Amino acid sequence: MERVKVRLAGAGSVMAWLWASQLLWSGEAYLLVKGKWNKTPARTVAQVKGFSPRGPVRLSQYGGWAERKVRPTGFFHARKIGGRWWLIDPEGCLFLSVGLCSVNTGTLDQTAWKQRYGSPGKWGEDAAAMLKFYGFNSLGCWSDWQVIRPTKHKMPYFPRWNFMSTYKNRRDPKYGPRGYPKQCMPVFDPDWPTFCDEHAKQLAATKDDPWLVGHFSDNELPFRPDLLEYYLKLPETDPGHRVARAWWDARRGRSKRKMTARDKAAFLELVVGRYYTTVARAIRKHDPNHLYVGSRVHGRTICEPVFRGAKAVDVVSVNYYHRWSAEIGRVRNWAKWSTRPVLVSEWYAQSVASARTKASGAGFRVKTDRGRGLFYQNMALGLLESGACVGWHWFKYGGDGDGYHKGVVSRTCQPHTELLDRMGELNRRVYPLAKHLRR
Repeated sequence: MERVKVRLAGAGSVMAWLWASQLLWSGEAYLLVKGKWNKTPARTVAQVKGFSPRGPVRLSQYGGWAERKVRPTGFFHARKIGGRWWLIDPEGCLFLSVGLCSVNTGTLDQTAWKQRYGSPGKWGEDAAAMLKFYGFNSLGCWSDWQVIRPTKHKMPYFPRWNFMSTYKNRRDPKYGPRGYPKQCMPVFDPDWPTFCDEHAKQLAATKDDPWLVGHFSDNELPFRPDLLEYYLKLPETDPGHRVARAWWDARRGRSKRKMTARDKAAFLELVVGRYYTTVARAIRKHDPNHLYVGSRVHGRTICEPVFRGAKAVDVVSVNYYHRWSAEIGRVRNWAKWSTRPVLVSEWYAQSVASARTKASGAGFRVKTDRGRGLFYQNMALGLLESGACVGWHWFKYGGDGDGYHKGVVSRTCQPHTELLDRMGELNRRVYPLAKHLRR
């Protein structure tokens, strides 16, 4: 592979010599499907018709596009410009959040970590420097932003606050961390709004921090399409049952007709709206400056009623799995239904040593780290082309196991360069690519 040296210099950014690839990647990866390897095409930066990068991209201190600015507010916000959604950084620069989830040391070998870094501060400095080298500009969910925030390589971050899961665990601890009675979230409890207001008071500590992008309120809540049936199965004394019963009786009237898919969708939208509206009110009361970026919807909850019920958020977040390429029309519909931009808050592929390797998780299995990098480019290009997506957070920083790579660094803190080189090739050109793909 040929390489060229490029110098990146931008307002507030660290001057550094970076190695960048010369757009020579092949566009095929080996994907494991039903126990067999399948050669699968992947669109790469090199295959974007008519795209010719012209030198380094000038960045703001936050990682925004310094060459494209609007009026700043001092904090991150979302705005639609020329038919495309953007985040706007505190300096007014157009911004796409190119981040990683779980930038922390929890999955690293602690002996290797201590030998290599010695202290959390040294790790935070080096980790952020490495991520910036490869063109990342954000710390996604579960990241140790408190460690990285004081360093000279500080990065924009997205904390998560667990509103519903905390309330549910206090109300019904017997169901475990992710379980709910009859799959039903207690959004109709009289105590739910009061709890949200109290829980949101902790957000005031960072309300003036310009490096905070937005708040995740929870993760992967059970916004099931069939919630109406489940709420009606709750005990009759439960507030959720009483609301569902009154709603359903009023909707069907005297006809006593059977429940339809349209009925279920309407009730689901009601539940989702109740959740987001209550949380949004609490967040904005105690932190009026930052974005509310939703609860990271996933799986079968990625459906029209959920997005229609999510209008109280500023950005709708989606954990996007089981798709090799971005479904451009579908992503645009998410933004259309919610009237909000989309952040892909979790996605990944893992490389496995063989077709028989046991590895857990929703991400694709590919043969090599090179294949992971090709998947990254293929998916990210489609998200950029949609015009509705304001960024993505790859899962994750660490997380390797026996015979598989899930992170961007190994358990002994070594970067997976075959993956990162391909990520960096796209990341460093994300802004001109976004412009080119939406001409």
